[in-house]
Amino acid sequence: MYLIRGREYLAQYPNFNLVGREHDLERISSILIRKSSNSLLLTGPAGVGVSALALGLQASKNSPDTPFDLIVKKLFWLNCDALFSSGDSNKINNEFQGILKKLLQTPESVLIITDTANFLEAAHNTGNAHFINALNNADKCNNFQVILEVRDDKLSSVLKASTNMPELYTLYDVKEPTGSDLQAIVTVVSQELSEHHKIAVDGEAIEEAIRLTSKYRDSLGLGGAQPQRAISLLDRALASYRQLTHKQHPKIAELMEKIAKSSNETERQELQQQLDQWQQDWQELKSEINKTYQYQRDAETLRFKLQDEITQLQEEEDSNKNSESAAIKTFAQLTSAGFDSPAVTKLKDKIRQIDAEIAQNNEQHQKLVMLANKGLKLNRQEVITEFSKISGISASKLDENEVENLINLEANLLSRIFGQDSIVKHVANSVKVAKVDALEESGPAMSYLFLGPSGVGKTEMAKALAQYVYGDEKSLVRFDMSEYMEKHAVAKLIGAPPGYEGFEAGGILTNSVRSKPVGIYLFDEIEKAHPDVFNIFLQILSDGRLTDNVGRTVDFSDIMIIMTSNIGQAYYLDPELSDEAACELATNELNNTYRSELLNRFNGRENILHFKRLPMEVIEQIIRREIVKLNQAYQPRGYTIEIQDSCISAFCHEHYDIIRGARGLPGYIKTNIRPFIVNHILQNPHDQGTFTAVYNQQTHSFDMTFAKN
Repeated sequence: MYLIRGREYLAQYPNFNLVGREHDLERISSILIRKSSNSLLLTGPAGVGVSALALGLQASKNSPDTPFDLIVKKLFWLNCDALFSSGDSNKINNEFQGILKKLLQTPESVLIITDTANFLEAAHNTGNAHFINALNNADKCNNFQVILEVRDDKLSSVLKASTNMPELYTLYDVKEPTGSDLQAIVTVVSQELSEHHKIAVDGEAIEEAIRLTSKYRDSLGLGGAQPQRAISLLDRALASYRQLTHKQHPKIAELMEKIAKSSNETERQELQQQLDQWQQDWQELKSEINKTYQYQRDAETLRFKLQDEITQLQEEEDSNKNSESAAIKTFAQLTSAGFDSPAVTKLKDKIRQIDAEIAQNNEQHQKLVMLANKGLKLNRQEVITEFSKISGISASKLDENEVENLINLEANLLSRIFGQDSIVKHVANSVKVAKVDALEESGPAMSYLFLGPSGVGKTEMAKALAQYVYGDEKSLVRFDMSEYMEKHAVAKLIGAPPGYEGFEAGGILTNSVRSKPVGIYLFDEIEKAHPDVFNIFLQILSDGRLTDNVGRTVDFSDIMIIMTSNIGQAYYLDPELSDEAACELATNELNNTYRSELLNRFNGRENILHFKRLPMEVIEQIIRREIVKLNQAYQPRGYTIEIQDSCISAFCHEHYDIIRGARGLPGYIKTNIRPFIVNHILQNPHDQGTFTAVYNQQTHSFDMTFAKN
């Protein structure tokens, strides 16, 4: 009742097939046959497939290649719902102690708890918080082991439940599958989805689902991790495609499109004949499907009615059991002994007949649906369309060619980064090499250290790279290192040690990488961080890996690291120094401030980049770009914004501050020009025309006017 044998549990999943997890299965198998610390704490993000590994253990026992020591293991799944259903503390405790006693008497038994956090919470709520200690005490016996499954966001609370968890259990962190493993898993599950929806899934659709859900991590409603994200997207795309095609068959839409495009009258007539035939056949098929549905509905309604009649008859017969009539008493004895009255028997015969007809009708319905779906196949475009609905990103943006994006990367960056052409070229080339080069190296995907004065494009470069390399500025994760000045800053990044405040929360950095393992991580103003933090930086840049406070490792291999520093600010801002001299002096200060082993990790210092001061013509160019943005925003509504170059030049010469750089000037546009435009539109919603801004050197501001078209 409370324990489900492994073969019985596996039988609940008749189509189970563990693929893409062979390495994980081998690792946990080796842990189970060890002498010590041979119980498992399986953890991973939601949707990664933690529970599938335990099922895979049971399934592997049927393989001739499975080690003998593993075959003899007897796996039992704990039915937590049944155990805690009564709510009676004493009863639950007695039942659990009985479970442990039975398992301890069963050699080589392994107890599997699928949701350990819920198990512990239920135990606590029923006054049985000692269950975890009882379980751990039993685990110390040589012939009994435990596999605890827990989502990574609940791991800290599970570890906190007992102090001796680390010595009894081996923590195994189930990573998101990638590459061919991920492809294999999603392909297998897509076959099940195809059977459910009765629509085939194209191989390119699977690849597109994997690509989109791996690239855009912030889309909602798709599960927490791969492969669940890709599987959820395919399921939703199939459901939408199924609804769409049942309204109008794709062949009909295809013929209608051909007719619209054809200029040949003979061809148009032939196509029209085909279209008419298709529409007629399609309507007839839909009519047949609707008939089977209506029959199913009516038959089920009749069945419920007959069942109600049986219940009513049986209640009447039960009430007659107290009658004095000998005949009725005899009848009551017969019915109480399991015999039905003739009336009930007749009704049950009718129900059996209806059940047979329902089954036959359902079979016919399924055949008709299969016929309607014949030839239908989910393609990559349908997957893109569905993901566009979920994410809000336009389908055209999602369908962009990544190779073309790389080819055009330098041009795209130059459209946003002004006055830093040599740096743009260097970054674009290094990104292309990292993306295309097949060499496998330790460390993050790319790493850069940006130096230079404020407001010259360092942060804008990070945002632009997020947009053009990873598809969305949301892929940029920023850490302000002024928040990590204290000695405990390392604990904030990777998590506090056990027993310390904040242990359950984990590390801000490690948690972020686990949830978003692809993108750009910007560490701003690193000189403000505590010296101990630089040991973390060195580990990231050297190994591309970081271990959190509970022993889980996060991987930076698909992450671009960008660090910025204010080192050498005085030199960059000194008008007496040339750019080259300022860079040289800043480099000397950099070498005296940071360890060589850290600086060498930026591609042998090749990726330590000095952003130059921006000349006045570049500042003016930035303002012109802001005016272009304004026009792009308001022109669809019938408005144009005009500012003469002379006004832009005068404005920049008066307002540009070398210390703030270009950062403050776009803000001036937002707080001084845009309010006039917005207020005019609100007061005159039907006007269309031109806003003209003229710079007034006496008031040091723009005078705004409006002229109707």
